[in-house]
Amino acid sequence: MRDQHRSFTSDLVAAMRAFYSETPADLDVASDPVASSLLPLPLTLLVKAVGRPGLARLVHHALGRASFGLSYGVPLRTAAIDEALRGEVSAGCGQLVLLGAGLDARAFRLPELAECAVYELDHPSTQGYKRLRVGSLEPLARSVSFCSIDFEQQSIGEVIGEAGFVTQERSFWIWEGVTMYLTPGAIDATLDAVALYSAPGSTLCMTYVTPERGVIRRAGLISAGKIGEPILGALSQSEVRSRLERRGFSVLSDTDSRDWARQYWATAPPSLRVWERLVVARRA
Repeated sequence: MRDQHRSFTSDLVAAMRAFYSETPADLDVASDPVASSLLPLPLTLLVKAVGRPGLARLVHHALGRASFGLSYGVPLRTAAIDEALRGEVSAGCGQLVLLGAGLDARAFRLPELAECAVYELDHPSTQGYKRLRVGSLEPLARSVSFCSIDFEQQSIGEVIGEAGFVTQERSFWIWEGVTMYLTPGAIDATLDAVALYSAPGSTLCMTYVTPERGVIRRAGLISAGKIGEPILGALSQSEVRSRLERRGFSVLSDTDSRDWARQYWATAPPSLRVWERLVVARRA
């Protein structure tokens, strides 16, 4: 994230969510009809063009091959997180916190959040743009609070406390597509805050990248650096588990894109590589 510039990757992620909402039903596993309205006009027009009937499936395969499966991860991880979220909300969880929310539209597209208070935390530049794009959209959640924050400099407690977050109530935390852009110190500080403000029974969904090597992975790291959002926080599975357990969280699952594809798509595409993992953990 560069100062005074919103996140470029937040636009790309929203564009992928918007595109897959235009695809045939077997691919549209996490439908997000709101995403296109949050995009800059050129991206909206592009998504509509490539999402036309008869073309969307071809574009799906082409993007997957060109990105070595990276593009597949967005709809699949969204579906996996949505499923976990629906389960916790149906069990009585009434607070959702989005860490590094980007152009996430869950508060505006999931009717299951009707009794849930949503707190969106993000960099001021990205969040300022999003609030303009949201405009008059009516949230499906009980309430939505936009909380501007610089994760490297500010405390989560400072911003969600002022927004009315209740620490004594169960909460669901989504940390999607963010940790790789943070330093290990910032990751630890955020996990400390999540643990501190999570009542027993609260759940954390966190995506992360592992420090695997290879030519394709190296190319991805270089590309991220070129757009001003370098990968800083790669973590191994054991490091993630250790970090969570030290803070009182029990790991419920730790899955990757191949697992998600097997669950939500009929078959895993042959070009699917593991770029990112999702850990779901519950506060003891």
